[in-house]
Amino acid sequence: MMKRRLSLLIFLLITLTTISSISYGDIYMRQKKHVDGMTIMGRTQPSRDFIVQTWLTLDKVSVEDSKSKTVIEFDKNTITVADHNEKIIMTMPMNFSEIADKQSDGMPKEDSEEFNKFMGNMMQVSVKVTKTDEKKKIGKWNCTKYIQVMSTGMGEFKSEIWATEDIDVDRELYAKYMSAIKGTMPGMNENMKEIIKETQKIKGMEVYSEQTTEMMGQTMRSSTELLEYKKGKAPASAFDMPKGYRNVEF
Repeated sequence: MMKRRLSLLIFLLITLTTISSISYGDIYMRQKKHVDGMTIMGRTQPSRDFIVQTWLTLDKVSVEDSKSKTVIEFDKNTITVADHNEKIIMTMPMNFSEIADKQSDGMPKEDSEEFNKFMGNMMQVSVKVTKTDEKKKIGKWNCTKYIQVMSTGMGEFKSEIWATEDIDVDRELYAKYMSAIKGTMPGMNENMKEIIKETQKIKGMEVYSEQTTEMMGQTMRSSTELLEYKKGKAPASAFDMPKGYRNVEF
């Protein structure tokens, strides 16, 4: 159970940082994602290729693939995850301090100490972005290459990012959006301005990225490619949870 909880928290951190580096507003994106096979904390996952559909508005985010659907509601400060395989729905607070408090309650002392140490290390985050002179066309977009390194107490997330200015992105709104997502995470408020300033070096929209993560003695690789991007009113159904699923406590 302890390993399962930690795995889910790692997933949430990666998901949030990925979402926050995409865009803002009433936007639809369809992306192709590849994740290499990996074993983390004794759990083995095979490699996956799948399509991710994302809707972003000023107050909500919906991210869905064949295995799960995640909805973030900023006005409620909640994250709701539907697991399509298990047919279950979990809702948790965006504030990771609340998650940590709930998770550590009732744990044996040794597990509680390990968990609290993990949570403290996980939120020690810094970001470094370097622009390169490399340029190429990906799909219909002219792109520039950036290297982003995110260092955390868990490990290092290195990304090779190809971004385009062919797609109009409101940088001020982007910064506000990023703050809304990450501002509730403990340990990130202190350097939020620096993180936003650094990530704003990436001009425009990310079209393709490759991520290499060194974490807990494991190397994980993945890639994300933008297939479709459009602006428009997000349908209400984009933020609905599936019918007939069982609600469980996180």
